[in-house]
Amino acid sequence: MAELFDALPGQEVPVGGIAAGFRNIWADTPAKDSRAVQLNLVLHLGRNSSAADAVLQFQHTLSFARRYPCRVVLLCPDYDESSPPEMRAKVYGECFFGKARNDTRCVEFVILHYTMSVRQHLENQVSVCLSTDLPLYYWAHAFAETRRIAEYGYLLTRSKRVLFDSAIVPPDTFTYPWPNLSAVRDLAYTRTLPLRQNLGQFLSRYTPALITGGLQTVTLRHQADYTAEAGCLLGWIRKGLVRGGGDLGTIGFTVKPGQCEGCFELSFDYADPKKVLRWEADLAKNHAEFTGDLGAGRTSLAVGAHLLAPELALAEAMFF
Repeated sequence: MAELFDALPGQEVPVGGIAAGFRNIWADTPAKDSRAVQLNLVLHLGRNSSAADAVLQFQHTLSFARRYPCRVVLLCPDYDESSPPEMRAKVYGECFFGKARNDTRCVEFVILHYTMSVRQHLENQVSVCLSTDLPLYYWAHAFAETRRIAEYGYLLTRSKRVLFDSAIVPPDTFTYPWPNLSAVRDLAYTRTLPLRQNLGQFLSRYTPALITGGLQTVTLRHQADYTAEAGCLLGWIRKGLVRGGGDLGTIGFTVKPGQCEGCFELSFDYADPKKVLRWEADLAKNHAEFTGDLGAGRTSLAVGAHLLAPELALAEAMFF
């Protein structure tokens, strides 16, 4: 089945005619002779992706390319093992104006549909489609079985970053033996960057000893749809407490999903009831409030609170 491939925009071309297809796209345009491209991105649509989701990820990648011009190879597998041998291709190109007068940024998509019976030819085809001498990034999106990722060893080992989203992948993704674990990035964690920055700035006004001294429980309540982000945020908090000298063996950690729109609420509870650290965020309203009193008087702060947009989360995960 080729629903993902058919749903995506682009001009269908023979698999051997991809270069000629781009020449046709850019003919008689200002980008005919010169197009700024900074990187290669392989976006691999997994079994749990749908036609609507494929179009959405395509749009996110376009938004990303407005900042970082790139060549994108978008993989649309047919997971039906009984499908006859087939490989199809589309090409798509678009340019954007940058900040300077002559700053034109372009994105080129090569969209490949393939059945499992021609899977052995895929790596050669992908390597031909990539721009040479540019860094390669691999985004494995919405895959259903972590073990099947091993079939794409070429991408796992060569890529500067390997991206996935823990909100939509199997739980064993975190225990999978990635060939280059240091290159792996979780987009759910990346999306929480603004929240981590706000929490870090507020907590930095207290010494680590004040934060960890007498700490008994840490509770994070969140909108049920943000389970992955909440897990990432709590993991970040645990690591911070360890760095601050906290003993995780004496601290209880609780995550509570709830039916609240855009909510994140974090509370530190102490043996001394006079000590208070609390953060209440409403992502739907881009608003958060901090309250703290660790013995030197109560302080409060109101700030914005949001998750990174998809294209910004991509950039953060790839480059930082």
